[in-house]
Amino acid sequence: MRTIICDLTRAQLEATGARFDAAVTREDLAAAHDCAGCFGCWVRTPGVCVIRDSLGDLGVLIARTKELWIFSQNAFGGFSPLVKRALDRSIGYLHPNFRMANAQMHHRLRYPDHELTISCWLYGPSTEAERACFGRIASANALNLGARLAGIWFPADELGAGAEKNAPAVPAAATQPHAPALPRRVALVNGSPRGARSATAQLLGDFAEALPVYARMAGVGRPELVRATRAELLEGCDVVLIGYPLYVDALPGGLVELLERSRGVISPGTRVYALANMGFYEAEQIVPSFSVIENFCAGSGARWMGGVAVGAGGMLGAIAKSPRMGMLRRGVSEAIDRLIMAVLAGSDAGEGLARPGVPRWAYRLAAEAQWRRLAREHGADLDARPADAT
Repeated sequence: MRTIICDLTRAQLEATGARFDAAVTREDLAAAHDCAGCFGCWVRTPGVCVIRDSLGDLGVLIARTKELWIFSQNAFGGFSPLVKRALDRSIGYLHPNFRMANAQMHHRLRYPDHELTISCWLYGPSTEAERACFGRIASANALNLGARLAGIWFPADELGAGAEKNAPAVPAAATQPHAPALPRRVALVNGSPRGARSATAQLLGDFAEALPVYARMAGVGRPELVRATRAELLEGCDVVLIGYPLYVDALPGGLVELLERSRGVISPGTRVYALANMGFYEAEQIVPSFSVIENFCAGSGARWMGGVAVGAGGMLGAIAKSPRMGMLRRGVSEAIDRLIMAVLAGSDAGEGLARPGVPRWAYRLAAEAQWRRLAREHGADLDARPADAT
């Protein structure tokens, strides 16, 4: 079975001549909600999203798919907000518990006997940096899904989505030198759909204590905030710190949409930093997503200044009340302090890595025990395989 996920209308998809058995098109994506970050597809209705809209059974659809084709307009070297919405909503296909692959933590496969291949088309103008970024994200997607990546293509427009030949790359914009300066207006962007309840909010709160804050933006993943005037809060800022959780190896779909809306709002020369976290232990897995923000900066005239990636983010809430420089929080706190100093100095922060002070085996044991407990509380079977139901 071949399934296509795309931000094309059904008419545009049919015009490409691509053959498919099932398709999730622009009409379906536009009518659906962004991922709420509630993990209900793991602990309340395992394998099925609790949001009952056009994407509610996407995890089941993928489990019944042999070939998954993804067509997306280029968004800074990543998937477009609509396609990312679908990918974020697909995590019920996976099991919340962990496995090791390539010496890194990933989610277990809910359907370990399922063979899946993925092919990706990123259409529209793209720079070499954006293409390299997309290649890393698509490869990470395939690894996490236990799938084989069949290929990546870069057609010039949506009607060439099935083309085998790459379109010419667009030259990257030249960067200009800058003089360090103490920030006057700082915007803290909380890109987590969970808003104030998120690990992202906790990290940004730690950061905010040391800086004058021009704007705080909670829950930008929620459509009503993204589509309103949130992007306008970035206008006139000389520093923007983007906080976010890693969702399906990249920025959450709502945050990508915010960046698209900010492209004509953010002032040229604005310094942009990132403070990201993820549920896996190894913070290194976050770093490829920084390239999406870097590409956004290149296209908008802003300056990418680096950031901090925090692994084992699922532990942050549990240790929030422990001493900031105690054994559990020290590594993360020191990384945030270095980021604060870079922002105040107007300097490049590089790509810092941090995680709470617990060994991997202890983190994994605690996280998996929590998933089991939550599933029991909801009377759910964590190991359910709804795609197998007749």
